[in-house]
Amino acid sequence: MRWFAPFLLLALGACAQPGPAFYGVAPVPVTVGQSRFDVRIVGRHAQAIRLSREWAPRTASVAPRAAAAIAAASGCDVPRLWGDQAMIEALLVCGPDASRRRGTARAYECRTVPTHRRWTELACRPRGGATTGIFP
Repeated sequence: MRWFAPFLLLALGACAQPGPAFYGVAPVPVTVGQSRFDVRIVGRHAQAIRLSREWAPRTASVAPRAAAAIAAASGCDVPRLWGDQAMIEALLVCGPDASRRRGTARAYECRTVPTHRRWTELACRPRGGATTGIFP
């Protein structure tokens, strides 16, 4: 019984660990709506790990908030996402004004793209207007 508590703490501490490509990258905390994310960026690739507790979220409902969080942290457009409700990765398309747009996220709408992979892939595009509650 004594070994159970340290094992449980170790297992729960691993929930917000980044993927291998993002080790050593400091997270940028971003809040969009009811979701809190740790966003890590390496080159033109980003990862958002959802930290907030939500009752049975679907990937399709979390993806637009994840895209907005990644766009806020990077200043880039987020046309393609893949992953699940807890960890979403994205391809970034950055323009010359990316650093100026950092910290401001636009609302995104996403649709599922058919794929034979084990994760969900989504195509996203920004909607007009900025979302509120981006940074805590």
